[in-house]
Amino acid sequence: MAHQKYDSGVLEGTICVLFGGGALTAIGLTADIFGLVVITVERYFKIVHALAHRKYYRNWMTSIGVALPWIGAVCLILLPGIGTTRVVDGRCLPMSVWPNEVMAKVSLFI
Repeated sequence: MAHQKYDSGVLEGTICVLFGGGALTAIGLTADIFGLVVITVERYFKIVHALAHRKYYRNWMTSIGVALPWIGAVCLILLPGIGTTRVVDGRCLPMSVWPNEVMAKVSLFI
């Protein structure tokens, strides 16, 4: 088996992860889904538990509800992408370098 040369250029790796691996699109789609879940849960509590919502809901909770989907999407998509995407011999290999076979099964769900 031929020895693979891993390029360690930060710019190459960043471009590969963000654009070659489709991470920006995946982050946006994942944040969109998480955002819909946050809105649904907030509406549920506002309608079903109206008294508790009026008593305990604060404006800062809206800011948290806006930020959490983006933070969650970055943790779910970008962090595994950074760890498993490599530039090998000038080719971008998105999410293809996993430490072992069991962890590689995670890529089927992302």
